[in-house]
Amino acid sequence: MTTDIHTHLGTSQNEVIDVNLDNLNEEVDILISRMNLFDIDKAVLVPNEPKISTELYIRAADIYPDRLFSACSIIPRPMDEAKEKLREYIDMGCRAVVLNDDTYYPSDPAALSLIKNAVANDMPVYFQIGEPTSETISFLDSITKVYSEGKFIILGMGGLFGFPQLIPLMNRQNIWLELSSTFIKIVESPLRVFLDALVQDIGVRKLVFGSGFHSQYLDIMDALNLIDLNVETRNLVMKENAWVILGLNFS
Repeated sequence: MTTDIHTHLGTSQNEVIDVNLDNLNEEVDILISRMNLFDIDKAVLVPNEPKISTELYIRAADIYPDRLFSACSIIPRPMDEAKEKLREYIDMGCRAVVLNDDTYYPSDPAALSLIKNAVANDMPVYFQIGEPTSETISFLDSITKVYSEGKFIILGMGGLFGFPQLIPLMNRQNIWLELSSTFIKIVESPLRVFLDALVQDIGVRKLVFGSGFHSQYLDIMDALNLIDLNVETRNLVMKENAWVILGLNFS
């Protein structure tokens, strides 16, 4: 059984924005149906405040509590409000914290404060990175050193051109790259050499299955077939790495 560590309701960004309380049950049923088709047992819904509401995804996860979990998207300022939201979302069952580079600055102490609180509560931190800057890379370098007990996941592998910049950090035990659509593009591009080097030198424990959109399941699985994984390494990418990150036993 596969674990999808990052997905949205809807099959595209436009459809995600259109999900609301009126069509929530229908959209969740579509996701579950797609998960069943591709033998995906569990999935983590990943909101993106203010565009995609954490509360909406918590309600979605509650429809199938044995199959779905929700992360929580928190804007680090105001700092006291962010800390309170984190506590509320933990109490509501959220499994990870999401930081989007549209809504925080790496140099802002509020971002560091939120990460510190997340790590203290054993919450993995997801980073949604459009195009990593040198400041972003330095920030990731710093927090993965300071919070060695943390769990940091780069959604979408940091983007097509951000991925090579992240490879120097991959020797650390507390950081992972989530696949999504970037993985599909990398496998079919000249950047494939960086992916092959990562897999050969560090290993697939750095890669974790995630789709972004459930409509990408087939393409991601086809791309995984192209990097020649054996049964053991494929199982790591598609299931066991997620268990380590989320601290859950999905067996």
